[in-house]
Amino acid sequence: MSGDIIARAFVGLLRRDGEEAERVTYVELFFDLVFAFAITQISAVLGEHPTPLSMLEGLVVTLAVWWVWVYTAWATNWLDPGRRRVLWLLLVLTATGLVMSIAIPSAFEDRAALFVTAYLTYSFSRTLGVLGATRRAAPAIAAGQARILIWSSASGVFWVAGSFADDPWLRLTAWAVAVVIEYTGPWSMFWIPARGRSRWDAWRIRGGHFSERSALFIIIVLGESILVVGRGLTDNGLTVPVVFAALAAFANAVAMWFLYFAHGQDRGQRYIAGHETTGTVARTSYTYLHAVLVIGLVFSTHGSELALEAPADHADLTVQTLMLLGTAVYLAGLLAFKVSIGVQTGWIPTHVAGIAALLVMYGLGLAHVIDPTRVEVALLNTAVLLLVVIGDERLWRRRAAKASSPFGQAAS
Repeated sequence: MSGDIIARAFVGLLRRDGEEAERVTYVELFFDLVFAFAITQISAVLGEHPTPLSMLEGLVVTLAVWWVWVYTAWATNWLDPGRRRVLWLLLVLTATGLVMSIAIPSAFEDRAALFVTAYLTYSFSRTLGVLGATRRAAPAIAAGQARILIWSSASGVFWVAGSFADDPWLRLTAWAVAVVIEYTGPWSMFWIPARGRSRWDAWRIRGGHFSERSALFIIIVLGESILVVGRGLTDNGLTVPVVFAALAAFANAVAMWFLYFAHGQDRGQRYIAGHETTGTVARTSYTYLHAVLVIGLVFSTHGSELALEAPADHADLTVQTLMLLGTAVYLAGLLAFKVSIGVQTGWIPTHVAGIAALLVMYGLGLAHVIDPTRVEVALLNTAVLLLVVIGDERLWRRRAAKASSPFGQAAS
């Protein structure tokens, strides 16, 4: 009975075909503001003095935040936010996301129940909304949403169990299991015993809209880097070490933006829009691989923030992990993303070299061969990124020159 009520409430609310359907709406951009706030809150989980436990907690929260956002990007790819009922659903999700974001800094402490309640309320409300809207108009999509409900219920057991755990490692373990279950769902095509896997027609999406939404989330996370620079210069004064740390943080943001948008996002948009099964690209390139990009950005940005707060302090292993490994994770995710969308058929040498250089520096710090300050690590990290950008530009210029020459055209 309740299912029929939901179906009637959302009937006729799907996006229509055409150029207008590819457009990102203003309410979607307004909705994103909550996640801009959520990203800034993750730094409180990582802490001013990061530990292995706090970094793992930050990883779990980052994966959770990305997951609720990207599932909503799938939802608004099907639903028309211009219809009032969809708009109100998004605004309810925005309010719920705000509550979840408020709870993030103390999610592993006294606000665990609030975080889990908001997270699960958000997830089930969104899925039920899409299920109601597609039950009659697009039964294949509705069938996929019903599978998500089952998988979300399974992960919800561990979310709730973790919220009752007193031991921080036990809570982390329970929530990590919940995240693994949720991330396994799309990979297994939401396999259910006796019913098998979902069909790909349940996951058809509009490629242009989906790739633009994913790019906008990258902008959101990069925006935190700019906020870090502003806060650092405001709170810590204009001393020489602070200015150098700020310049490094800003250059990192510029380089990371450039590497994603100069030779990735536009090609990805064309690739997914022209792909026969858009759902496969959305799942691999824009759901899973973008999660890697977000993790790398969040960790690297927090490392830059710590460098700004105390640039002359010794860079211990956790700070080096955030900055050097965070940037390496971003480059690795970017490399995999670009290969997955056909930017290059093989390994991109500039990205591989950058990852290798960061890992070598991290290994030297781990072995205590070098003993850098935080600002020195930040500058080394920035130098590697800038060299990757310069090498990438030269690589693309050679490729463009070869393609424009008569011999290059004949070879192609």
